[in-house]
Amino acid sequence: GVATALGVLLALNVWMGLGVLLTWIVMAAVFRYSSLSALVAAVAAPVYAMMVHLRPELVLATAIMSMLLIWRHKSNIQNLMSGKENKIGSKKKAAPTA
Repeated sequence: GVATALGVLLALNVWMGLGVLLTWIVMAAVFRYSSLSALVAAVAAPVYAMMVHLRPELVLATAIMSMLLIWRHKSNIQNLMSGKENKIGSKKKAAPTA
């Protein structure tokens, strides 16, 4: 998932990868949601790809990878919107018993 995508971005361009990593770190420090941090970093990745002047086909590949990552996080998006997503460092909420 996210770690694999970061590895790909670092391989494409170390500055882009570091920018995405820094984005994740700042978002995680401020909001304490790993999934939110990953989503914001995924949105930023194609922007960073353009900023470091990657070839257009690599910018497109970065955008597609970001869209796939966002799609895979759809349950996290629902949890964030409903206030059910766990924060970094918090204990997981117990599942209700029937």
